[in-house]
Amino acid sequence: MPDKRTLGEQCQRQPAARRILHGALVALAVFSAVFVISRTAAPYLISSTLVRSAMEHAVAEWTGHDVTMEGAPEIAFWPKPRVTLNGVTISKPGAEGPKVLGRIDKLSATFGLYSAMRGRPQFDTFHLLRPRFHVDRDLNGRLDWASEGLLSAAVRKVAPRDGAAQALEPELDAAVGAVTIEDGSLELADQASGRTLVASGIAAEIAWPKLSQALKATALVDAGGLAVKLDFSSPQPLLLFGGKDATVSANLDAAAFTARFDGVANLTDGLLRSGALALGAKDIAALKAWSGIRLAGLDNLKQAQLSADLERVGEEVRLDDLEFDVNDTHGTGILSLSRPADGKPRVSGTLAFDRLNITRLLSAFSLDLPSAGEEDQVAERPPRLLQWLDFDLTLSAARADLPPFELGDVAASIMATGKAAQFDIADAAFEGGDLTASFIGAGSGFARGGDLTLSIRDADFAAVADHLQVTGPVARGKGSVDLILNTAQPAWETGLSDMSGTFKFSSPGGVLTGINAPAIRKLAATSAYFQLSAGGEGSMPYDRLDYSARFADGTAEVLDARLTGPDETLTVTGIVPYADNALALSGELTATDPANEAAFPRLRFFIGGAWPDPVLSPIYLPSANPLK
Repeated sequence: MPDKRTLGEQCQRQPAARRILHGALVALAVFSAVFVISRTAAPYLISSTLVRSAMEHAVAEWTGHDVTMEGAPEIAFWPKPRVTLNGVTISKPGAEGPKVLGRIDKLSATFGLYSAMRGRPQFDTFHLLRPRFHVDRDLNGRLDWASEGLLSAAVRKVAPRDGAAQALEPELDAAVGAVTIEDGSLELADQASGRTLVASGIAAEIAWPKLSQALKATALVDAGGLAVKLDFSSPQPLLLFGGKDATVSANLDAAAFTARFDGVANLTDGLLRSGALALGAKDIAALKAWSGIRLAGLDNLKQAQLSADLERVGEEVRLDDLEFDVNDTHGTGILSLSRPADGKPRVSGTLAFDRLNITRLLSAFSLDLPSAGEEDQVAERPPRLLQWLDFDLTLSAARADLPPFELGDVAASIMATGKAAQFDIADAAFEGGDLTASFIGAGSGFARGGDLTLSIRDADFAAVADHLQVTGPVARGKGSVDLILNTAQPAWETGLSDMSGTFKFSSPGGVLTGINAPAIRKLAATSAYFQLSAGGEGSMPYDRLDYSARFADGTAEVLDARLTGPDETLTVTGIVPYADNALALSGELTATDPANEAAFPRLRFFIGGAWPDPVLSPIYLPSANPLK
């Protein structure tokens, strides 16, 4: 049997529920009736002239400028009361008559019935159709929209509050609401730079409850043919508009690039003060075409992105915790940008690469100025980085490409200005040994060549020969090189005939391939001349090998070439016209130990013909063997 008490309670609750539902339905019916009656009666209770005048007054109060409109306003009361002004013009007095600051095809806003009935309509949820704004910025950075309007007054009176906020006096803290912009445009004429910036096709949604509160905006903009989406927010918009430091968050996204900043910015000088910065170039070709940038080496760039913590200290901008990717190169580091009073902006800092291409690096830091008679070609030459910036960078790389070689654990630096350039490798692993180098550019950059000093210690020259694909006799063993050369051509394009300098090579032990000393002696005993290859395959071991030469104009003069082996010693002198792949040398084979001269008699010969298979002509032949 069910509990009688429970049934009783249910019976008591049912009438109460019906009463609540009945009351709710009555309230809804009354509200609906009032809503419909108010909308129906509103045209008879509210003066359109009053609403129009109040709307014009509100716009003038906000901007501080004269506001006029064309034709009669449009007022609708369903579903919400809304007034629309047509042909709105915002202007200010000028020396030659009114100066137009903006035109709006249609300006509409919602308003409250109660406030309108009282004769003081309050507007919100603004909609601007095809607004055209014109802004002039003078040499002091002042905008011609600055005035005595409500917004300007709020900008002047606002003060920073503890944390990322702003404080405003209650009498100035007006309600704004939502603002929608459809098919707008903005033209900014900057007297300082002489440039006019135009943004068109603007579609924006702005949420700003009150002047003292945070502003959020989303906009789509056609910037010179490139569609850009902007997401922006700031808890301190009035501070930002007033040219003071303000916290902002901004994100730009386009087909060609992306940019994001979260931190502190200042509109007066157009500066980012501090914060997290991220930049990305997704389509270099499109970005280049849009921006009109001409820069040597830009065609080799496919994609790039960068992120860093930005900090401005005085006139210096620092990028800490920098991380970047350029094509297939990843790197990290710290950079700073400063501008000396007497020079171009200077970029300095430390960069660490996973992998670095030295050839491309030197090419990027080249300033290829025209020589005499080429001045008319300046317009056709893309500018280089050094025409805009000076550099002083410390570099490191786990791997570095210097074709056909690969360096490891590279520590380097580059100093490049419009007057001088120097690239140093303080230390690098090279084919099992160590490499140091210094390349001083000839004047401006490296495109005109320069002076190179190179030192290699204890490297595997068998591997070096393999990389260079050297044919003919090759020293295979550990060795060291000292090279000093000068070239008037870019180092990455120069040939041997363009170089001059000195070369020294030493090796403490190894073999010289392509030299079969016993076969050479046999051929010398029976032939007046023969090619080196006639001796067949073989190699000559050595305990010490020294070679030095000076070279210029495609010819090398051998100053010293001595191979000291366990049994024989080979010495060579003469010249090598390497531009013609020719040889003009004299050589000598002798016993390393004079006591063994009978077993290894002295043999002198000329070396001519062409490398890698020269012709040997003995100078002294044993008298018992006639020439054949």
